Amino acid sequence: MWDDVLTNLRLQVTEASFDTWLQDSRCIEATDGRLVVAVRNQYAVDWLTHKWQKMVGQTVERVAGQALAVEFVVVEKAPVDLPAVARERARFVVPEFDVSEAGWFPVSEYECRFWAALLGRVAWRVWELVRKMDRRKEKSDWTPPQRWTAPSLAEQVPCGKQALVGAERKVAEGVDGAWLDTDGIWRYHKAGAFDRLEEEQAGRVERRGEKRHTTYWISVRVGLGLLEPRQVNQLPARLQVQHDRWLEDHGFNPRDWADKST
Repeated sequence: MWDDVLTNLRLQVTEASFDTWLQDSRCIEATDGRLVVAVRNQYAVDWLTHKWQKMVGQTVERVAGQALAVEFVVVEKAPVDLPAVARERARFVVPEFDVSEAGWFPVSEYECRFWAALLGRVAWRVWELVRKMDRRKEKSDWTPPQRWTAPSLAEQVPCGKQALVGAERKVAEGVDGAWLDTDGIWRYHKAGAFDRLEEEQAGRVERRGEKRHTTYWISVRVGLGLLEPRQVNQLPARLQVQHDRWLEDHGFNPRDWADKST
């Protein structure tokens, strides 16, 4: 019955809200007139009890055909053994954790939720496409470089060419990051997906050739790993909260995490 309740609730709230508060919830006890539902953490208990209790109760009544009291609880998880190791690209020590275990193959739930938001739609799609083309049975940290043209890649994303390679624009003097070209014109490079991948060290892009003969040799990380604190700070506030909860659920202390710097 709780599965039917969840199906109905999913239609009443946004996908992000459902994933935050009700994803993975389950009914662990059902007695006359009462349901006990386990949720992922205390944040969810507080939110569901104080914000959504009426909506959930009405939905349960429609599905069950009778009014039932719903109580939300947290079921304690077994401690997670996460030995501390020096993480690549970071100057601090974090617990070792394979994020692929938190989601599904070939892309983890963690990457879909947080890395996709960090990189943006176009850069994330490029990462997915290049990674998917890696047919090797035994993976390494990076995919082998693959040859792409901007038009062929733009067609598959889909997007415009400038969304991939960026664009140079004329700007007024004094704009941060602008430079003076040989004609005495101030220009600024608006970053594209390739720039974004390299900036976050999720991909490497080598340009070869000129004009219509330009090709791009692209390699991406097979596994993106945990975001660094500076990257988490770039996420929307809602996702920063969700990231803190994800850390808690997997044995990390978000406060310690936020105090670190790379």
